Amino acid sequence: MNALSRLGNHVFIIIIRPELKNPRIVSFVEHGLDVTEIHPPTSFKLKGKSSVGRYLNYLACLPAASKVAGEIIRKNKIDYVYSYMPGIGSSLPAMRIKSKHKIPFILDYADLHVFVRPKKIADSSFKTADKILAITEYLRNELSKKKIDTNKVYIVPNGVDLELFDPSKYDQSEIKQLRDSFGASKLAVFSGSLQDLDIIIDSATQVVKAIKDAKYVIIGDHRDPSRSKTVWEEKVKRKGLSQYFEFLGKKPREEIPKYLMCADICLDSFPDEPYYAAAHPVKLLEYGACEKPVVATCVSETEKIVKHGIFGLLASPGNTSEFAQHVITLLNSQELREKMGKDFANYIQANFGWNKIAADLQKILEN
Repeated sequence: MNALSRLGNHVFIIIIRPELKNPRIVSFVEHGLDVTEIHPPTSFKLKGKSSVGRYLNYLACLPAASKVAGEIIRKNKIDYVYSYMPGIGSSLPAMRIKSKHKIPFILDYADLHVFVRPKKIADSSFKTADKILAITEYLRNELSKKKIDTNKVYIVPNGVDLELFDPSKYDQSEIKQLRDSFGASKLAVFSGSLQDLDIIIDSATQVVKAIKDAKYVIIGDHRDPSRSKTVWEEKVKRKGLSQYFEFLGKKPREEIPKYLMCADICLDSFPDEPYYAAAHPVKLLEYGACEKPVVATCVSETEKIVKHGIFGLLASPGNTSEFAQHVITLLNSQELREKMGKDFANYIQANFGWNKIAADLQKILEN
């Protein structure tokens, strides 16, 4: 939305939150965007199952959301109403705005989790949307299976902040100092939600036998306790690999680039499951922007971003030996790492900067 705004579009954002807060309606400007945040009435208190209470809290916000949207529409010429993903707090109010004000409805479809949300709202959202923005071809195919008209589905992938992840903007002496603090001559870095680190950890035994001064730096956590940083640390400990791993937990977004720039290689580890096959991982775009070659698993959309043998090396999901050998190959070849990293950066810069994504989106909207 920031990039779309920089193209001269006036973007208004309405955020509906299920938590109680006073005042319940707050307007502010963030990164040049007009934002209004709406919470349920403070007198609206529900008990019972959290999911039911959460849905009802969203519903309690709809009258206020409609009123705020109406005021924005009266004061400004609004061309589109946009919703990120189907849901009670997103596409439901967007569909109401479309119906009342006769404004085209644009639906952003970013992952498969939508199909576990209220089915009636998801189905209605896909049918009602004038245009659907899917981040991958996989998701477009899923919509086709559900008999959604794919003529209104457009592929708009994730993007990356090329300014934030620009190596030339960082002090290389500081990057070196940070790298040296890990106490290893070879660094493999993972950054993102800790969905599934099994292949990284399971392959590490083979890697550290071949390269004894290698270390894995893991940035991130997971809200699911069964996939939390602590769980993965325990697995590393059980395997006797603690000295080769450093778990940093979550880091502020603006700090992520300097950790990626410390890396010799970067990692991803999606298993062979539909949710991951449909994803368009932002971490891969960030790795590429930082000129880092990647070792990852060969799942549908990852394979399209990290071209095997060109921008990195891909292993079959679950094949720990192949994954380990790819890590060893890249850590042992500075020449190969530098070539792949440079080529990957050129590819990412040409295709996935947010400014380009926003320009492509504007063409879709105007078509």
